[in-house]
Amino acid sequence: MQKGEAVQKRKRPEAPSEVTLPISPMLDMAFQLMFFFIVNFNPTDLEGQVDLSLPSEAEKAAHKREEQDPTSKADKDMDFPSDLTVKVRTQLQGGDISNIAVLNNEGKEEPVGGNLESLEAFLVKKRETLANKNAIKVQGDSALKVRNLIAVSDACRKAGFKDVSFVTPEDFGR
Repeated sequence: MQKGEAVQKRKRPEAPSEVTLPISPMLDMAFQLMFFFIVNFNPTDLEGQVDLSLPSEAEKAAHKREEQDPTSKADKDMDFPSDLTVKVRTQLQGGDISNIAVLNNEGKEEPVGGNLESLEAFLVKKRETLANKNAIKVQGDSALKVRNLIAVSDACRKAGFKDVSFVTPEDFGR
């Protein structure tokens, strides 16, 4: 060896250090945290509610907002054709049925009585003379309880009408 040369020692490559992470305790802890947050989650009342409105027929037909026709009749209430309308009236504010009458297309109102059996019998007889044997409308007073309105709807279905629709009460908004 010569004087100026440095002796270089060869270093053996060190064995890589192996780090072992115990995955089981981590998974246990993750599931415990997830369970904790699921159990303690309390959504507010309005969190699930989304107010949506579909575009009007005028908006769908127009390509630009400026092209909309505000006087378009497309947004009017849809009319479901039927030959009969069952009018259910209440007395006082109890919400129970006091009188049932059936209104035909000519505007003639025929009293039926105050019980559902007489309504069903009347509708079975009247249905034979109708052109539209599947559709009927039900109109109740605004004070009528919903269970009574549904009972009238069920009586109409038992009489053979498949399409029962509801009409806004005459005294709505008063």
